[in-house]
Amino acid sequence: MRPGYPSSGKNQPSFSLKLKGLFLVLFSLAILSISPCLLLADIIPPEKHLGFQPGQDFKLANWSQITGYFRLLDEASDRVKVIELGKTTLNRPLIMAFITAEENLADLEKYRKIQERLHDPRGLSPEEKARLIKEGKAIVYISCSIHSTEIAASQMSMELAYRLASDNSPEIKNILSQVILLLVPSANPDGIDLVSDWYYRTLGTPFEASPMPWLYHYYTGHDNNRDWFMLTQKETQLMARVLYREWFPLLVYDVHQMGSTGPRLFLPPYQDPINPNLDPLLLRELYQLTGEAVISLTREGKTGVATNTIFDGWYNTANRAAPLRHNALGILSEAASANLASPIFLKPSDIRVSGGGNDIQSTYLEPWPGGWWRLRDIVEYEQTVALSFLRTIAGKKEKFLENYCLFAERQINKGLNEPPYAYLVPEEQKDLPTALKLLKVIQKNGAEVHQATRPFKADGLDYPAGTYVVLLAQPYRAFVKDLLESKAYPLPPGRDPAQYLPYDEASWTLPLQMGVRVIEVNEKFEASLKLLQPISLPESRLAGGGKYFIVDSSCNNSLVLANRLLKNRLPAGYIDRQVSAGNKTYRAGSLVIERGRVDEARLRSLSRGLGLTIDSLDSVGQARIQPLKEYRLAIYQPWTASMDEGWTRWVLEQFEFDFKVLHNAEIRAGQLEKSYTHLILPALSSRVILEGRRKGEVPPEYAGGLGTEGVSALNSFVQNGGVLIAVENAADFAIEYFGLPLKNITEPRRQSRTETEPAPAQGDRVRVYSPGSILKVTVDGSRPEAFGYDQEAAIFSYFSPVFEMTKPEAQGPAVKVYNLAWYPAYNPLLSGILLNGEKLQHKSAAVACEVGRGKVVLLGFDAIHRAQSHGSFKFLFNPIIYR
Repeated sequence: MRPGYPSSGKNQPSFSLKLKGLFLVLFSLAILSISPCLLLADIIPPEKHLGFQPGQDFKLANWSQITGYFRLLDEASDRVKVIELGKTTLNRPLIMAFITAEENLADLEKYRKIQERLHDPRGLSPEEKARLIKEGKAIVYISCSIHSTEIAASQMSMELAYRLASDNSPEIKNILSQVILLLVPSANPDGIDLVSDWYYRTLGTPFEASPMPWLYHYYTGHDNNRDWFMLTQKETQLMARVLYREWFPLLVYDVHQMGSTGPRLFLPPYQDPINPNLDPLLLRELYQLTGEAVISLTREGKTGVATNTIFDGWYNTANRAAPLRHNALGILSEAASANLASPIFLKPSDIRVSGGGNDIQSTYLEPWPGGWWRLRDIVEYEQTVALSFLRTIAGKKEKFLENYCLFAERQINKGLNEPPYAYLVPEEQKDLPTALKLLKVIQKNGAEVHQATRPFKADGLDYPAGTYVVLLAQPYRAFVKDLLESKAYPLPPGRDPAQYLPYDEASWTLPLQMGVRVIEVNEKFEASLKLLQPISLPESRLAGGGKYFIVDSSCNNSLVLANRLLKNRLPAGYIDRQVSAGNKTYRAGSLVIERGRVDEARLRSLSRGLGLTIDSLDSVGQARIQPLKEYRLAIYQPWTASMDEGWTRWVLEQFEFDFKVLHNAEIRAGQLEKSYTHLILPALSSRVILEGRRKGEVPPEYAGGLGTEGVSALNSFVQNGGVLIAVENAADFAIEYFGLPLKNITEPRRQSRTETEPAPAQGDRVRVYSPGSILKVTVDGSRPEAFGYDQEAAIFSYFSPVFEMTKPEAQGPAVKVYNLAWYPAYNPLLSGILLNGEKLQHKSAAVACEVGRGKVVLLGFDAIHRAQSHGSFKFLFNPIIYR
């Protein structure tokens, strides 16, 4: 009894309480007589939940509001079920809504299994296939706003879900009957909150909707849509599991926005070049589907739609491209952007389409007349397209399922009847853990990996038991082949290389980037094989009983072990030159741990999960053992939201490097050498490093760059013993402001891949066309910065810097330059395209310069390219570990 409240004395209910109890009984009886469906919560439109209409001027729903609305639909509608796929990078829920008829929703697993069987028709009889096609439902996946500044789709998703949950028209009922929609309101929830928070912070100020100072995905920014085969990030891992291992949708519709001054909406057909691994039948069906959507837009009076322009059918890394290699209709739409939720006004003359103006073209039949362009316009265009896709597929459900199965059959038959028939990955690798990581990428994308149980012969060569075999006679043949083969990028006819770029990059051949030996088999062969379950790295193996433990430096994971030893303050070192013992050779930089100083049990614990081979030696011969030294690493993070900086952070974390992020003010404050031994300048242009965002473009605290104070601080840092690592475009800054006796001989296409303005004139620089190609370099593996490499390596070049020594009279103060990697005397192209490549002969790709008591390392290539290029990671890691 609460204090101050009287008691009845006998704990008996009062007369008034008896009356209330009788009322409750009568009310409950009345409620029970009401139809159960009326007891459900109302299905409210999103504007009632949000307080504004999705797409309304100056209004954005954040992730909490969006997920809150989908939870309401889940509770109120028997057509909607919301699940959490997992947590995002910043620990927000990543949700997906199933939307379909009530009877389908009650039997989801049945339809998932039907789709799984159709996606891999091996062993499926014609009668069983026909039955499954008739019984099955079309699985459609719509993904919204992976790029969080392209925010309209996340707002649209609520209206689309409401329409499907509440509309009882025959059209919607047929969609729900024949289709199971998997709707992801945003593939980047973290970014939805970052962008909406920033928008409201700047709304009504001179900086309204200005560029955010940070990435809208914590590590990758815009490149989160370049992670669809590597699957490094939590979000892409979760969604790829849905796409390729659980639900196997026949349509993946990825909803995007682009710049403001192009067409109002792009839909496929994709422009040239078309990747030859794509099934032409699949593309024809895709173009039929998008053609219906364009007709729907036109009937609704939505003009300014462009097709067969801007976006090509070549590259593989995006969520509209990877599904095309998985027998799904991968469709991209790109709507013209407003200024986030702020409307913009455009004159017809502001519009540029396909290199021309706002005129009728074969790719742009009905120009947009100009005027105000709003977030609400984008919401409406995108919703029209989504409903058109659903309506068309529902109307021909069996034909779409039949073709989905046929696409897989065609891939399997190609794998059986035309080369290549397989790719082999021998266990004998310079870096086996990295080779296993490559195989894990293949598996995570839903493809099969086998292993030989007995020796076999292929293409006339003998291979031992244990060899990994990736057969091409499988449903995802196109994915496997496109990932593993070398590319010859076809420059479209009539295209001037001086003006033309691939949409993203010319090549992504993963074995070359990762430094893994992979063998293509072009003749039919027989082998005893077992299908592998998901591969994991084996435990590290310790062998022998000599005085020293030794781990060869060719393995990237040896540097993880080095970091663990340093963090635990355990004595360890590395050999300064190559050592041979028995039938093995250990490269310079191989880790050495004296058995008496670190016991075997501790070493096993520290090497857990790394898959290392830890041998034992009694002597290291003529080599000297240099001690591992503690480092204090920093990475420069500008206020310009650099994807290269973000990727660098992610890769460093995976290999257990400790570091601190520094901004402009911290560098300008100087005395860096007191706190840090190493500093990384990621791939940024000199202008971005020096000037950053211009004043008046962003709030004052985020304007500017390092300026002259920062340049002075960096010079002091190096002169006093610091190591500065300048990656790709940052090399130009280091050459100029450290007075290095080098010059970059190549003319970049852009100042950086995050900038859209052409680079300024570069004087006597030459034009070398390498728009995302993989090139061969010769390496001096005796240099600490290149330990672990043999004579050659592959590097990723996107119009990357190339260095040569300047004339002695042009040199500044005494600087000693060491060549780490250089281009050979022949064509270095391994995959992609290279024009004017003869200009690279004998020129440097990476150099180390001793300056004062410190060092400047210039890496003239993307050493960590989107966490794909494991084969060149050591060029970034080595200068930190070995000194």
